[in-house]
Amino acid sequence: MRKSTIASIASFCMLPALFWSQDSSAVPAFARKYQTSCYTCHSGFPNRNAFGEAFKNNGYRWPGGEEEDHAKQEQTKMGGEGWKKIFPESPWPTDIPGFAPFALYVTGPLVNYADQVKTSAGKVTAQQTFYQGGPIDARILFGGTIGENIGVVGAFEGFAANSVRTNLRATWSFAPGINVGFGNGFSAWTGAASPISVYTSVFPTSGTSTELNYVTGKEGGFNLIAGIASATTATATIPTIDSNKIDDTRYVRAKYKLFGAGLLSGAGGVYGNEYVGLDNSLAIGAGFVSAGNGVLASNYKGETFVYGADIAGNYGNFTAGVAYTKDSDLKLNNYAVDAGYYVYPWLLTRVRYANLGVAGVDQNNPTVTPSVTAWLRANVSLAASYKLFTKSELPTSTTGENNKNTFTLTGAFAF
Repeated sequence: MRKSTIASIASFCMLPALFWSQDSSAVPAFARKYQTSCYTCHSGFPNRNAFGEAFKNNGYRWPGGEEEDHAKQEQTKMGGEGWKKIFPESPWPTDIPGFAPFALYVTGPLVNYADQVKTSAGKVTAQQTFYQGGPIDARILFGGTIGENIGVVGAFEGFAANSVRTNLRATWSFAPGINVGFGNGFSAWTGAASPISVYTSVFPTSGTSTELNYVTGKEGGFNLIAGIASATTATATIPTIDSNKIDDTRYVRAKYKLFGAGLLSGAGGVYGNEYVGLDNSLAIGAGFVSAGNGVLASNYKGETFVYGADIAGNYGNFTAGVAYTKDSDLKLNNYAVDAGYYVYPWLLTRVRYANLGVAGVDQNNPTVTPSVTAWLRANVSLAASYKLFTKSELPTSTTGENNKNTFTLTGAFAF
């Protein structure tokens, strides 16, 4: 059985899937810098709200040019302002965080359950399992700003697998709403926490990317993301990567927020739930991703282009979205629907329907995943989810094996 991976373009909700799997995380280093709650930028850690999205779009700085007014911890100056007058005879002055810009994030399943797997002939190929824990993973998160233009977020992770790696996203802001990013952790490529416009199991996880991000909007607004990325063999098992070039994959995503808080200002609009930063809003998006010749191997070799569209929004305590994509060469159709309701600001119920085309068998394998997440504190969460396959038989099985439904109870905390 092949394992599916999701490569996608996402600019609505949730940082790259910080950190760094398919779920995103807040960076407590920023909470320390501004001495504010995680809820300032997140509608329940780690889901990013309207202000958090604007914070990212401003290069990880307080929107509206109010960085100095809200930063409670001073930066350490490296060079005086007079150096600017004699540049290039002197280095350009800068500053770095005046505090340790690190935080610890620990997460992992507390309880795991998986169905028994049988062939159509009744032979058991995998026993039913129900056990506690594992693997519990600790990640060291970092984030901060350097000088007037540079913002950085990232993580050291992989400790549980004895394969520590660094994920990094660094941005250079040329002007409010115009920045260029570089690194191997990107919101416009990985992550599928809400429906997004390029949603498929065909393309590999992004490697190192270079990305342009253009944003406007005091209320609502427009966002254009374009980038190129090298494919990677480190985290993608499907498909096998044949090449590793600067433009193995190319992607573009556009989003228009019709109304609500500004994509750049983080203000304006009407907040249906101010305690979690949910603004009454509606956004439409469209995008595509293409792969260069030789990037995809095996039965994915012919796939070069995926395109799609999505709609997402919030009203009161309710948040939802829907997406559809098409693989142009393999002719696979992909659907996603996601809906959530905040029973309380600290309690989110959610259900997700995912219907991904399965390459090689020309079939879909839909799943429905209801979940409940409770934030026991702003930086402590407990989440229960059950992944149910609507088809009993695994499409890629040659012996009629059944899909394996799973239940997971996951805990997380950060400080």
